[in-house]
Amino acid sequence: MTLKKQEFKMKEKLTQQQKIESANALEEASEILEKCIKCGMCKGLCPVFKSLKEEELSPRGQAILLQNKILQETIFQCNLCKACETKCPLNLKICDAIIKARESLSIRQKNIKTNEEMIKNVRKTGNPFGGKKPEGDKLYCC
Repeated sequence: MTLKKQEFKMKEKLTQQQKIESANALEEASEILEKCIKCGMCKGLCPVFKSLKEEELSPRGQAILLQNKILQETIFQCNLCKACETKCPLNLKICDAIIKARESLSIRQKNIKTNEEMIKNVRKTGNPFGGKKPEGDKLYCC
């Protein structure tokens, strides 16, 4: 699977409030990771890095991008398992930074297509995969 890697640019149609909120979320992500020493200890346990073998997708790669306030759609590749946090010698909350970065992208209306489809399906049918609406008021899983 090839990932399209591009830096997101802020849409012109954003309100001043949205621009501020997005910038603040990105700043928070950057602050969480500012102490990262880029040792790479986090990479060994990351399932995304293990399977795709791209530095940019590793926790260290994401930390470097976010320290430089660069947002890419690769931020959505992280599965938030927190394996990286268990190995971090500085006990950084890497997943909290990823969540803040995603929040910034969401405010900028820059979600990936699959997330948009899932949200649309949940709103329409109550099921992230689409299909029939569940009967009654209760949703059942698994």
